[in-house]
Amino acid sequence: MAMILQAFVGNISSRLTKMAADEVGMLLGIPGQIEKLVNTVRDIQCVLSDAERKQINSSAIQRWLMELKDVMYDADDLIDTWQIKTEDCVSSSKFSWSVSLISSFNKTKFAHEIGTKIKELNSRLEEISKKKSDLGLNELLEDVRPFKYSRSNSDISLKTDPSIVLADIVGDKIEEDTELLVKWLTTEEKGVTENVNVFVVVGMPGIGKTTLAKKVFNDLRIQEEFHLKFWVCVSKDLKGAELLKCIIREAGGCHGAAEERSELVPMLKRLVRGKKFFLVLDDVWPESQNVWDGLLRDAMIGGARGSRLLVTTRDGNVARFMNATTTHSVEKLSDEDAWSLLIKQAAIDQIKSEILKDIGLQLVKKCDGLPLSLKAIGGVLRRRDKNEVEWQKILKSDFWSVVDLPSEFHRAFHLSYDDLPSNLKQCFLFCSLYPEDFMFERVQLVYLWLAEGFLCDEGSLSFVELGKDYYNELISRNFLEVSPEYYDKKRCKMHDLLRSFAGYLTKGENFIIRKNVLSRKSESFLKLRRLSIEGTTKDLEFCKKEKYLRTLLLIDNRTGDVLQDMLLLFSQLRTLDLANSNITRLSDSFCGLEHLRFLNLSRSKLQSLPNSIGNLRRLVYLNLDNCEQLSHVPSSIFDLLDLGYLSIYNTKVMLFPLGLRKLEKLIQFHGFKPYKNSSNSFSSLEDLGTMYQISELSLYSLDKALDVTAAKKANLQDKVHLFRLRFSYTPNQGSQVPTIEEKNVVEDVLNELRPPPSLKILTINGYYGHQLPNWLHVGTDPSNLKFLRYLELTNCECFRQLSSLGQLSNLDLLRIKGAISITKIGREFLLDDGKDHIRTEVTHSSIVPFAQLNKLYFMRMSNWVEWLWEEDQPAMPKLKKLFIEDCPKLSSLPKGLLHHATSLELLQIGNCETIKYVENLQSVKDLRIFNNSNLYKISNVPNISFIRISECPNLKILENLKRFHRMELSDILMETLPEYLITTMPEKLTIWCKNELLVKITCQGIGGSEWKKFEHIHVVKVYSNDQSLYAEYRKSPFSFTTNVDQQKQSNSISSEDEESAG
Repeated sequence: MAMILQAFVGNISSRLTKMAADEVGMLLGIPGQIEKLVNTVRDIQCVLSDAERKQINSSAIQRWLMELKDVMYDADDLIDTWQIKTEDCVSSSKFSWSVSLISSFNKTKFAHEIGTKIKELNSRLEEISKKKSDLGLNELLEDVRPFKYSRSNSDISLKTDPSIVLADIVGDKIEEDTELLVKWLTTEEKGVTENVNVFVVVGMPGIGKTTLAKKVFNDLRIQEEFHLKFWVCVSKDLKGAELLKCIIREAGGCHGAAEERSELVPMLKRLVRGKKFFLVLDDVWPESQNVWDGLLRDAMIGGARGSRLLVTTRDGNVARFMNATTTHSVEKLSDEDAWSLLIKQAAIDQIKSEILKDIGLQLVKKCDGLPLSLKAIGGVLRRRDKNEVEWQKILKSDFWSVVDLPSEFHRAFHLSYDDLPSNLKQCFLFCSLYPEDFMFERVQLVYLWLAEGFLCDEGSLSFVELGKDYYNELISRNFLEVSPEYYDKKRCKMHDLLRSFAGYLTKGENFIIRKNVLSRKSESFLKLRRLSIEGTTKDLEFCKKEKYLRTLLLIDNRTGDVLQDMLLLFSQLRTLDLANSNITRLSDSFCGLEHLRFLNLSRSKLQSLPNSIGNLRRLVYLNLDNCEQLSHVPSSIFDLLDLGYLSIYNTKVMLFPLGLRKLEKLIQFHGFKPYKNSSNSFSSLEDLGTMYQISELSLYSLDKALDVTAAKKANLQDKVHLFRLRFSYTPNQGSQVPTIEEKNVVEDVLNELRPPPSLKILTINGYYGHQLPNWLHVGTDPSNLKFLRYLELTNCECFRQLSSLGQLSNLDLLRIKGAISITKIGREFLLDDGKDHIRTEVTHSSIVPFAQLNKLYFMRMSNWVEWLWEEDQPAMPKLKKLFIEDCPKLSSLPKGLLHHATSLELLQIGNCETIKYVENLQSVKDLRIFNNSNLYKISNVPNISFIRISECPNLKILENLKRFHRMELSDILMETLPEYLITTMPEKLTIWCKNELLVKITCQGIGGSEWKKFEHIHVVKVYSNDQSLYAEYRKSPFSFTTNVDQQKQSNSISSEDEESAG
């Protein structure tokens, strides 16, 4: 905790020094007191590093640090109050800064109050300072290492949730364990009568239970075996109705307003009835060991036979209580596998690994074969020089011999934590205020850190850039894990064991309540500074006396306006999260919380903001998105001059008062609907002109902005920090068609909203101009939009051409959706205005169109007839995924695609009824075609691994596919199976058909006309469309099961039939 004090105290020392330089002591009538305070703080600061190292084994030092932190918080509050009052004096006076202060303080008692408190702080700090020698604290000669972020390491790929973290997978043991579990889960054991069987994975914390479960969950055989697959993390506090709601959501259902088990159980029953499901309950605690028999069995036992529940837990008794069919214990990594994981995490090459192996194996022993501990140490080594001296320092660290750390926390955690720079430590610890499995959003996390004072001035870096660097560094060191389903690493989670470790380190400051259960309690001698409450807590009386509270997080708390009076008690509040609350208004008194920096009201019932909102002048973050009842924003919001984040997305706010240009510090601004032109009443595009720090901007109802001059004055092209931009237009209302003049104006306005070259992500939605904005035509200027990686053009219904998008050299993803006026895509799509490029050395990457494109989407283009791309034009060499959907007039794929898109692995074509032939796809491994009544032939896809054909009734030829892994066939109307199955050679085939055909297949049995079409395939599974009936055939060893005769039971073919089959 002392290293956090190192950053905290350093910041306070700097602020006090400035007060001393401004001769504040003289103004307050306490000459010399501030200088004395500065000196005492600096004396204490010298021994903080030593206190950090010793406090883990000394309760006396721990208490000393707690007392010091309490004083420092009081000092911080006092300095903040001083700054606020002085700003009030200056802003309300026509005189100079010093004259204003002197005249004001001579007339009020404020000076006396501040002076008295500074004297009290001096007295308390002197007492604390005197104890240094008694505690044996000494000044250390080594410097405190500042955080210096290396941007070259910012793109480390880490994955979480049921997605696999590839850097975690090492050695043969996890492969063997995966094989064993998959076999258990997909094999029907004799004598088992239950439809749903429970399997339990047991292991100590940090040993890799979740990693193993993720690998099993993502195994292709599991994906094929089960109709319904879902993953739920069962935190210690997730019980009863909350768990049921979570499972319903993950299973694709909606629980609505249901809160009681009596309402939720029938919902879950309906979701799983008759379906073969695979549910993973990750991290079940002993407190929840009755979760199956006492809660879920009744709701889920109606699943189809063969359904499976996989549970991970640290307690072996859970398996017994859940009547597990099989229990598997996860063992520690072998030395070689552990060394392999350490190498990956430390990012060292083969040559260095040989040199460092002896020391590395000793570190492996210290980590005791625990993957999470190895990752923690790997995060430390990643930031050190790759030599024996640095590695020896880690090996010989005193933290390996710490004795008082709770048993569930490995010493590697503390060593890794100790290696963090002090400013990063406090950012990591703050995350423990949020519940298990909480999804952090990067931008919001940065502003939370800023509100707490964790982001100190770093010279040229803005606080957002600095916060993003902190975020990336915590990911690099394995303290946070990125969620891969979100673009640009913008969301992350924290491992539950690291969260618990952070909670242990902050146990003296934080008060946490989860679902009415106290998780961690503040020590009695400390003032409560942070309170986190998850769920609606009935009794909040206990916290009314906590007037020093700095952070209040109400997570999924439905408490309404009764909060108002209580919030007024927390005069020092800096951070307030009321997202999802039922609060409808903010009182004028609420706006007296003058220290408040962070206010999140998103998804609340808020109906209005008070005129006094401008009194919250310290506010840097105000989130109002999805406040669907909010219709008005008062002009006093423009007094929030420090505001960096403002979102009014999906509110009823249609007109923004005049004065937006005052918010010059805005960095993220979402949901702004500009007035039609520059006026004296409302804010228009022109008012964006002063926002030179903006990095994320989303504009809505742009069709109402008709002033081209105002658009030009928005000056977007000079906003060098802008990287994410969204232009959105009002959806076309019925038969109301824009006039030609209106279209021309809309085009002219968008042409003037030219973004800067720094732009990375661009979305244009609902635009009804005839052509793309001229700034999307790269032309001869290679610097124009050279960093653009993501482009989405949605519902742009009047586009006639998609010109020169291929010249966006770094584009990674392109999505075109709803461009219903496009009839032809030709050479102009790839090149600059269709001009013929010199084709000597055509393979040179600098002139290949779409050189970096990875994913391409064409969707809902109802009039698109032709895609021309000749074989002599190279393009899209890195394209891996192509989606074409709802393009009913497109008749064929272009020759250039077949010839040049040599990296294409996934092709999905849906609702494209004019395409008759899909062939000559040399690199495609995954082919999915659905809803095409005219498809006749699929041919020559030599590398295919998986093919899905759905509702293509006239497909007659399926050839030259060789033997491949898996095929899915779906047609709800087919009377018989297609003949092409006879010559098709997948290893596994899954069929969805109407009940009558399934019954026909099972009744015919071996030798029947339908049976002969698939008897050569190793595994065949047939399901009715409603999944109430099923049949399964295995060629070797032969088996055939079905529930056609008795819908809830499996039957077997008679032994006589089996012999005849042989």
